[in-house]
Amino acid sequence: MDKNEPKLKRLKLTEMRVGMPTPWPVYFSNGDMAVDIGFIPESEDQIINLMERGLCRYPTELEARKPEPEEHATLNLQQPRPSQKQAEPVAPPRGDATSLTQIKLNIGDTLQLQLKANTNVDRYATTLIGYLEDEGVIVSTPQMDGRIMMFREGQSFVVRMFSGKSAYAFTAEVTRVTNIPFPHIHLAWPREVRGLVVRSSSRAKTNIICHASVANDTGFACVARDISTGGALIAAKEKIGEIGSKLILKMRVNVNKAEHMLMIDCEIRSINASVSADGGNNNTLHGLSFTRLEPQDQLVITALLYQNMMNEQAEG
Repeated sequence: MDKNEPKLKRLKLTEMRVGMPTPWPVYFSNGDMAVDIGFIPESEDQIINLMERGLCRYPTELEARKPEPEEHATLNLQQPRPSQKQAEPVAPPRGDATSLTQIKLNIGDTLQLQLKANTNVDRYATTLIGYLEDEGVIVSTPQMDGRIMMFREGQSFVVRMFSGKSAYAFTAEVTRVTNIPFPHIHLAWPREVRGLVVRSSSRAKTNIICHASVANDTGFACVARDISTGGALIAAKEKIGEIGSKLILKMRVNVNKAEHMLMIDCEIRSINASVSADGGNNNTLHGLSFTRLEPQDQLVITALLYQNMMNEQAEG
């Protein structure tokens, strides 16, 4: 190799986008080409699978002329900043990587497992039992229709979870499946965890048919115009209640071809009249805040926000 040839630099997670062609060829750390220039990632799972293999690229001519100050920070993501409180999860930069120990997960947190080989199947809810750094992660064996699901060693999963105001995902292989003393699964320790900050103000434009039930069990058909992890804006043909009224919102949400039923406790925070875009019937808009959001529902909404964000980036 020519001594004057620039060295390969580690590819950052933010440099690959679904539906966006790569402006340079991508290599493995040994110098073998992984994908050629113009490669278009088809899904987030495909990007995660590639990134786990340690992708690199050659610096551009402009980058080669000056040192990159961000590189040192990227290499030291494993070390928490001295000013951070150790009890709080580390919020990652948008789409960047962190380590599982920095997230500060709690025993009993809800996680989602999705078979890596087939991204069209459902995501299975499981519970975090424990983990040991650089050794592995232990989760409960998911159940379906009250029956323990069957998994085998060597299967690979995409694991998703929510902590603080961030959503996280990593891939891990099953290292052991056992029913003693209770059904649980051992997963390999992830080399990196991909995170996305999702704040309660982040909203996804939606058109989801839903049902609102108030305290006296009166039901109203409505449509969720947008949703966030903190609340939603719903439209109904009539006023559902007064500001401060409590209600239960039920809706079916589709994320990555998987359907989820959400049932969320809400409070009406605002009421406004609206006219439909075609000049037809009037609608009443209700601004809702979520008073109680289950971890599983929070994961679904976060995934919906993330999916919406990626679609907007692909279209832009």
